[in-house]
Amino acid sequence: MRRTPFSNELRMEVVVGAFVVMVFLGLGYFTIILSREKFFGQKYTLEVVFEDVMGLRDGDNVVVRGMVVGKVKTLALREDGVHVVASLEQPLDLREGYRITIVSTSILGGRYLQVDEGPPSGLKLPVNTVFRGERPYDLMADAAEVVNTVRRALTSGGVVSNVQEIAAGLREVVARANSGEGTIGKLLSSDDTLYSNAVAAVTSVRDIVERLNRGEGTLGRLLSPDDSLYNDFAAAAASFKRTAAELEDGKGTIGKLLKEDDLYEDVKKAVNEVRATIDDYRETAPIVTFTSIFFGAF
Repeated sequence: MRRTPFSNELRMEVVVGAFVVMVFLGLGYFTIILSREKFFGQKYTLEVVFEDVMGLRDGDNVVVRGMVVGKVKTLALREDGVHVVASLEQPLDLREGYRITIVSTSILGGRYLQVDEGPPSGLKLPVNTVFRGERPYDLMADAAEVVNTVRRALTSGGVVSNVQEIAAGLREVVARANSGEGTIGKLLSSDDTLYSNAVAAVTSVRDIVERLNRGEGTLGRLLSPDDSLYNDFAAAAASFKRTAAELEDGKGTIGKLLKEDDLYEDVKKAVNEVRATIDDYRETAPIVTFTSIFFGAF
């Protein structure tokens, strides 16, 4: 039986339609796999109210202890805040002390809802409770605030002007150094007079050190390995120590003068007598001189 052109076209349309249906079924299957959605399992609802959701969108993950347990389904702006409704794959037992926050996945963007169920000792809350979320921390906003704070501190506190003055001072110091002014400028200048003097001073110091090492001079002898000078000093110190001990014990004339009051009084009396004799001699000296001159004339 000969096929008509109409039957050929019909067959072609059926093949194309079947192919399109298979393509759509494949796309739907991969969509379900990639999105990890469970369309036929039981779902649990979690409603949270935030003051600010910081760009949270429907479809973002809900994470509990690092594990994805659901996704954000709807967001509604109301008078008391932003109501976020999440669809969970398993029920959560939230207790007093719970924390629900919005966390940034990266600086470039992306958010997820993080749920901390609270301490095990906390009182269990009802499932249909409308929970309260914490205000999220926006890293970019915080960084911008820090930058603005630093900028205000730099401009209002005079830090920028101080830095400019310091830079001008450094520029002046460098210019003076380049022109050879000051000690540093002389050190950096092309004139090597100061360098030559420094070399000469180092050479002189080296000569002195070598002389000291050879034991030349008084200081060299003190530093030399020969202990004769040290022994002389030690002997002199010991002799001085013995003399001081004898004086302390009252030995010798000086020691007796320091210790015995009678000898001190005798010496004092003798000194007074000598002084009186000298005074008498001074008084009688003119008379004796005149008598000698008078009788000498005869």
